[in-house]
Amino acid sequence: MLLLWLLLLTLLALNLWLRHKYAYFRNLGIPYLPASSWSPMGNLGQLLFLRISFGDLFRQLYADPLCGGAKVVGFFVFQTPALMVRDPELIRQVLVKNFNSFLNRYESADVEDTMGALNLPLAKYHHWKESRQCMSQLFTSGRMREVIYPQILDVASDLENFLNRKLRSRPSRVLPLTRMCQLYTTDVTGNLFYSLDVGGLRRGRSQLLEKTRELFNTNFRKVLDFMIVFFLPKWTNLLRPKVFSENYAQFIREVVEEHHDHKKDDLINQLQQFQISRSSDHYSQHPDFIASQAGIILLAGFETSSALMGFTLYELAKAPGIQERLRQELSEAFGSTSTLSYETLNALPYLKMVCSEALRLYPAAAFVNRECTSSEAGGVSLQPHVDFVVPPGMPAYISILGLQRDEKYWPEPHRFDPERFAPERTKDIHPMTYIPFGAGPHGCIGNRLGILQLKLGIAHILKLYSVEVCERTVAEIRFNPKSFMLKSQDEIYLRFCRDTF
Repeated sequence: MLLLWLLLLTLLALNLWLRHKYAYFRNLGIPYLPASSWSPMGNLGQLLFLRISFGDLFRQLYADPLCGGAKVVGFFVFQTPALMVRDPELIRQVLVKNFNSFLNRYESADVEDTMGALNLPLAKYHHWKESRQCMSQLFTSGRMREVIYPQILDVASDLENFLNRKLRSRPSRVLPLTRMCQLYTTDVTGNLFYSLDVGGLRRGRSQLLEKTRELFNTNFRKVLDFMIVFFLPKWTNLLRPKVFSENYAQFIREVVEEHHDHKKDDLINQLQQFQISRSSDHYSQHPDFIASQAGIILLAGFETSSALMGFTLYELAKAPGIQERLRQELSEAFGSTSTLSYETLNALPYLKMVCSEALRLYPAAAFVNRECTSSEAGGVSLQPHVDFVVPPGMPAYISILGLQRDEKYWPEPHRFDPERFAPERTKDIHPMTYIPFGAGPHGCIGNRLGILQLKLGIAHILKLYSVEVCERTVAEIRFNPKSFMLKSQDEIYLRFCRDTF
């Protein structure tokens, strides 16, 4: 009986403590989304029980009817007060104009987990800045045209041959998209960044792909580790989460150690030169520094780029008129040649419109966050937009998925309509409502590469085949609650029809 009373008193004390915590925004007069005082999870409950994807959760918070027309809305990451920034001008302030007051992403890795703590997305500003400058040299305009494009062309040719083998002499065949798209993006990544002839599309299998997919096989420990890294960053040094599995980390270390082609201008060589130039910097000299960057750049492109290509093909299959217009543009561009020049590909207006609309519906970054790092007393004022001062340490979130599907800025937001990005209509797009790769200094470093490989993959598929929905095609995309990125919960099947121009 005494034990029962102690348990009851403990629960009541916890309830009172949570009531106090969750009253933070109410006491300040800021619109907020209430959290149950019987749960310590704040507004993350559905996410923690894998009932909703990361992207959908933050989209729901962004679009919650309780938000009304509020420019910022409070919510709770466990018991930590956080802001959902909903106004485009305030989003610009957080990501761009006031960058010096929001220097870091909120998430953090355990300092003992060097493969996780050293990589670019999780590094804090004083380490992030120079690593970012170094890796940015991989994506210059000249390098995109002279080095990267020819290598992706080779993979695009392999993609054509992959489909030809799948169909052989048949006029059409229903195919799943996931593995094909993943083989394509891992082949591109391995060739570009590690100088590996991955050959996944040629062989139908890839060690690089299998090792990467292992990392995304969900289990309780991996889910727990991700939750700690992203939502309990102050606890990482105590709870010891791992960003990479030991198996994946060791595989990437071996890729770096066995890399001997020093003539190639790839990621590993670039980082080796950076280490030489920064020989006195303890951070960049760590044995895991190069492996950590090599490991994260593979993951960053693996889920997002492969899923995006699948989503784009899916939307084109559901919109045969749009697909036919795009195929006609591609037919005229290819003519009697088997490939397109870099300049020709980037000059195709309708292909650009289609890819832009795909990125609106399925942004590479479904949400982003920044931590207030201001050293000013009290924090950063949001006036004249909102009478609120963001205190140091508070995370601010932007739901890019919510923003880009907001009917306030995008009429019929769930309809796939490339005409939104017609040259004469782009001036009507409200600034900072289309940021599929994020914005500001922390924006995605590989955004141009992501668009380039999407364009090239779509162009080389539709050059030879049309895609159609079939009896196995899902009626609508549901995002996988077990994936951090936007990924379909269901396999996407389409019918590929041989149709040379």
